[in-house]
Amino acid sequence: MSFREAFPIFHTTDLERAVAFYVDRLGFEERFRLEDQFVAVGLGSFEIGFAASKAIDPPGRVALWLYCDDVDAEVAALREAGTKVSREPEDMEWGERMAMVVDPDGNEICLGQRLS
Repeated sequence: MSFREAFPIFHTTDLERAVAFYVDRLGFEERFRLEDQFVAVGLGSFEIGFAASKAIDPPGRVALWLYCDDVDAEVAALREAGTKVSREPEDMEWGERMAMVVDPDGNEICLGQRLS
C-alpha cells in the first residue's frame, strides 16, 4: 500500500457554523467547497473536511489536538467568544500545558503548549 495523505472528515448538521468556528476561532482557512455539501479547511499542512449531515448521533466522536504558544490566552479568547471549555488549562506530567474546548458539534479540541 502507498497511502500518501489523510485527513479527518467531521459530520455536521450545520456546515456554515462548523466551518466558521474553525476559521474564525481557530485560524484555519477555507480551501475547498462543494456547494452546501462539503468544505475543507486547513491549518498549515493539516486539513479537516466537513460533510453536511441530517443528523449526528451521538455527538463528539472526534478529538483534535492543536498546538499553540499560550494555552491560557487561547482558552480565554475562546471562552469570551462563547466556546465551551471542557477542561481548564493545566501542566501535564509529560511537559506540556493543555486544555480542552468543544466545537459546535460536540467534538473535543485539545489545546497544547510545549513547556520547554
